[in-house]
Amino acid sequence: MDALDRFVRRATLWLALLGFAGLLLLAVMTSLDALLRSAFSAPLHGVNDVSAVVMAVVIASCIPANLAQRRNIAVEVLGGVAGPRTHRILTLFAGLVVLAFFGVMAWKFIPYAEGMYLSGRRTWVLAWPVWPWWAAAALFLVFAAAVQALNVLQDVIALKGAFAERPAAVPQTRPQPEGDA
Repeated sequence: MDALDRFVRRATLWLALLGFAGLLLLAVMTSLDALLRSAFSAPLHGVNDVSAVVMAVVIASCIPANLAQRRNIAVEVLGGVAGPRTHRILTLFAGLVVLAFFGVMAWKFIPYAEGMYLSGRRTWVLAWPVWPWWAAAALFLVFAAAVQALNVLQDVIALKGAFAERPAAVPQTRPQPEGDA
C-alpha cells in the first residue's frame, strides 16, 4: 500500500509540473502577444485559441496533486474538540464528499469530451480540434478521483486503527477511609 501511495503521489507531482509548464508557456505567449501588439501592431494570432483549450488542462492537471497532498480547505474545530476518533470520522466523511464531487465531475467531463469529438468542434483561428484537450482534462479528473479514493481508503484504515486502539486506562483511586492513616 505504501509503495502504491508513493508512486501515485509522485505521479501527481509530475502531472502538476506538466500543467505548470503549460501555464508558463501560455503566460509567455500572452506576454509576447501583448508586446508585439503594442510595439509593432502585430499580434500573435491564436493566443486566445491556445488559452481557451490549455486552461482546462492546466487546472485539471493540478487537482490530483492538491488531493494527494490533502490541501483541501478543512474546518477542524469540531474534530479537535470531540477527540481523535471523532476527528477521524469527520475526516473520512469529508473525504467521501470530496470523492463524490470529483467522481461526478469526472463522470460529467467524459461525455462532454465525447460531445466535442462528435461535433468536430475546432478553435476559431488555429482550427485545432477541441476534443483532445477536454479528453485530457477528463482523464486528469478521473485520476484525481482515483487519488481521492486512495485517500478515503487510507482514512478508513486510520479509522479502523483508531477503533482497534483501547482507550488509555484511567487509574482507579479508591477514597481512603477517614480513620486509616
